[in-house]
Amino acid sequence: MKLTKGQGVTDKDAIGMGVANTTQAWHSSLPDCLFMAIELEARKEFAIPNMARLFGEHSYYFDCKQKKGLDVLFGRYEDRQYYALKDNLLSGYVGDKLLALYGLKVIALPFSKQETLDQYLAAQLAKSQRVICEFSAKHVPYRIEDYHKHYGYHIVTFKSYDEASGSFMVDDALKQDVYISASDYQLSFQNVLAHEGCVRVYQLDQVGPASPLTLDWAIKQVEQNIAGLTSDKAHVGVSAVSECLAYISCLQTMERPYVVPGLWVFSLQRASTFDWLMALQHDFPDPTLKHICSPMTEVLPHLAKSWKEVEVLMRLSCRSKSVTGDQIYQRIVQLCEAEQALIPIWFELKEWLHSQRCVS
Repeated sequence: MKLTKGQGVTDKDAIGMGVANTTQAWHSSLPDCLFMAIELEARKEFAIPNMARLFGEHSYYFDCKQKKGLDVLFGRYEDRQYYALKDNLLSGYVGDKLLALYGLKVIALPFSKQETLDQYLAAQLAKSQRVICEFSAKHVPYRIEDYHKHYGYHIVTFKSYDEASGSFMVDDALKQDVYISASDYQLSFQNVLAHEGCVRVYQLDQVGPASPLTLDWAIKQVEQNIAGLTSDKAHVGVSAVSECLAYISCLQTMERPYVVPGLWVFSLQRASTFDWLMALQHDFPDPTLKHICSPMTEVLPHLAKSWKEVEVLMRLSCRSKSVTGDQIYQRIVQLCEAEQALIPIWFELKEWLHSQRCVS
């Protein structure tokens, strides 16, 4: 496989944590690895500073049904409720929003044969073109909780390949210059193919200008948030919280440590909701709106930090007896209570937005 040479690493470097010493975090708060990659690529290619208007969601979702590679999930709504692929184009709610607010069209190219993807990667990297690609978290070395253990749908952006070391350099979510060995790349292809039916590469095409939020988009987001927090349907909203806590209670009776997959996303979701509210205030500069949003813009950064702490506590509980399941349980209860206190504010924001529609 003859590809463009990039920064090489030794075999030892490629094993370890897989991150170069010069790695610096680059920021995206979007609660989805695909849209993180899209945001960071749009920043580089099209000088779009951020996509704060894209995700302003505030929700819960719980699923304990048998899944491909995942038995349980406590996180945001499932992705299929937000976007879909139609004729190899990203469509659905978020796809439409991406086009309307940022003028971006996302093309998905499916690959079912590794040699075909090899050729595509070689051609793109030879032109110094970055490649956003589906990947298995099971084959990302620095993800030590999953590495060579568990399949997890993921996205990486290929940057270069070094023949001497047999390693790719990729950007991975919030990390730059992550090294992936050729063998992990090959195993990942087979892993994703088995779970997803193909391996997709995503291309960005700018077909229009960026635009501010409209009242329609803002109202739709707020109404979704209210539904996502108050719904009494199974697996959604308050029911999702109850189901998750009941699940954790069962784990506690087994007296073993646990990690609930999907919980990591709450930290990013709350941070992206904060960014969305700030973008809303920028696009609709009104003192009343700022006053309504103020309680949420004060609390959401704290919630983002606190959900991250819960994720860390869960992982620590697997390594140390100093962190108990009950501590994690009580912390989740506290955070969910704090979040439900924001529900009246979302209703107030909805009323204000509808009043502006009447004025206009």
